[in-house]
Amino acid sequence: MLFGQLTTTWETVPWEEAAQRYPFLVGPDLELDALFGEEPTHVFVHSGDLVVAGGVAVGCGIDDVSAREDVEVVHVIDGNLTVEGALHFYNEGYYPTLCVTGSVAARNLLCVSECVLFIAGALRVEDLLVTDLYEAGLLSVEGPCSVGAWLQLEVRDPLVHLGVGPESERTRILRADGGSETDATAAVVLPEFFDGDRVDVRKLAAAALAGHPLTVEAARER
Repeated sequence: MLFGQLTTTWETVPWEEAAQRYPFLVGPDLELDALFGEEPTHVFVHSGDLVVAGGVAVGCGIDDVSAREDVEVVHVIDGNLTVEGALHFYNEGYYPTLCVTGSVAARNLLCVSECVLFIAGALRVEDLLVTDLYEAGLLSVEGPCSVGAWLQLEVRDPLVHLGVGPESERTRILRADGGSETDATAAVVLPEFFDGDRVDVRKLAAAALAGHPLTVEAARER
């Protein structure tokens, strides 16, 4: 699914006006001119909170790499974003960017490849946060984070910026070194998502979008 399909109420705001309205667009985290080669001509804005029923894949999705925006675009949700399921955000070779002025809440959140997600408020992930980012990929959260478990797969320089850091007592950072999965990871993530001693992100994403549990704890709650 493309960002434009999440809602039909996007307002087209010229770049100069958007940069004044939302200072984070020209802040040090996003560097949109470096992403796109130049400043975007406009920004798409949704005013107010947005609730998405069920799971949603944005960017390239899981399999259809050709399902992409025609141009590099920036979407701003001026409010809170609630995904009643999983949000799988996957870019590859292009950089549609999502900025949320409020907070983001989801059952599971998967930020993969060159995903560019900026959250000015808080992040709450009920079950599993998965980050597997590289090159231009970014997850930047300025507010507090409450996460059931964080599976950190990227092996390059850190591309996740958590301004306040994970505050939930349940938060477990399962893997931060890029090596083989630890016993702690195997105790949290369901065994069907392992390919040998590594977690298969594609299997995780497909199951999350279908509403299936990803962790032992989530399966136990069913």
